[in-house]
Amino acid sequence: MEIFDVIIIGAGQAGLATSFYLKQHKIIHVVLEQDRIGSSWEKQRWDSFKMNTPNWMNMLPGREIHSQKRHHFMSKDEFVDYLKTYVLQFDLPVLEKHKVVAVEKVSEIFMVKIDEEGMQHNILTKTIVVASGIMNKILFPNLSDLIPKHILQVHAANYKNPMELPEGNVLIIGGGQSGCQLAQELILGNRKVYLAGSKVARAPRRYRDKDIMEWMDQLGTMDISTIELADNPNLDATQPQVSGVGLLGHTISYQSLHQMGVTILGGLKDADHENLYFEDNCKEHIRYADETSDAIKKNVDQYLKKYPEIAVFYTDEDPSDVPDHAYRSASDLKVINFNDFGITTVLWATGFGYDFSYLNSSLLDKIGKPKHVEGKMMIEGLYCIGFPWLRKKKSGLVYGVNEDAKIIVENILHQLQNLS
Repeated sequence: MEIFDVIIIGAGQAGLATSFYLKQHKIIHVVLEQDRIGSSWEKQRWDSFKMNTPNWMNMLPGREIHSQKRHHFMSKDEFVDYLKTYVLQFDLPVLEKHKVVAVEKVSEIFMVKIDEEGMQHNILTKTIVVASGIMNKILFPNLSDLIPKHILQVHAANYKNPMELPEGNVLIIGGGQSGCQLAQELILGNRKVYLAGSKVARAPRRYRDKDIMEWMDQLGTMDISTIELADNPNLDATQPQVSGVGLLGHTISYQSLHQMGVTILGGLKDADHENLYFEDNCKEHIRYADETSDAIKKNVDQYLKKYPEIAVFYTDEDPSDVPDHAYRSASDLKVINFNDFGITTVLWATGFGYDFSYLNSSLLDKIGKPKHVEGKMMIEGLYCIGFPWLRKKKSGLVYGVNEDAKIIVENILHQLQNLS
């Protein structure tokens, strides 16, 4: 049986970036994808979804983008096409519909059990890179069990467009990027929307004539390491409220949604067959989002004081980013009756889970994620990539996998030399 030098599990951006560098070094490898290339982007995003990072942050190694489109935002279909074209351009060895169901190390070799559309077989390899991501499993919170059966419950991963929902009003649970973006889409689709928020940071889309992600890159924020994170756990937070919809994206906030007609509620705390019950923390969520946006802008201003030659002193006021000090956006509703408020759909924008059941439990931490140090797992020859804070803040973004993949491949080369 052929023994590969490397098997990569997952053909998303992290797996493909790793494959690119392995091919540059002529390392014999294969990329195993349980579905199709880009399937999670294609199947787990709504129809109008746009990337939240500008195009220049979504380029994989070896590819450039036209300068005129550098600051635009790809749709999910455009990004899926980009991934597929990338595989063809560099002739990467991807096998679709190859689901990894088990990994076992025997002496110096890994045995990888594959399910290929119902047929199981084994593949041998010297090293493995786990690149299957931590957003590959749909999870409904326990409170979903308390919602009456006649109410449609939809996870954000399964939502496609307003037309697919039944007539009536919509309650969205979750105040992160997805929850706020879906609230905006539904209110523009002439739905009455209630948004149960959460404590999530906000960022202005643009500030002083640049996208905020460009400022974060320039300030070194994206290069904050996991070592620094250990000293400041507040850095490990949900991605801030922001949107890539529009030519250059736009700011999205609780107050901008309120102005459009969305009712902003506190966090959902309980439910029964008739009512939904909410926390009294709506104002706290608004204040936290305002404060984080203000802090980001102050960091930019401090940076420009050090480098006045690049300063842009004029910036248009962004109405969506104006703080709501009076909390006019906050609803005082604490109880909503399904029938009285016409709620027919509950849309859960509460994130994803992950499934690493193909790995031995000894390789996973207490919440089921691979144990690793900067991508090196606990067994020699086993690596992981594409996780938030793998090495740096940017590791969980497309923008971060280039650097991480290059370093992991360097480690693999060193290991393979020791084996030979």
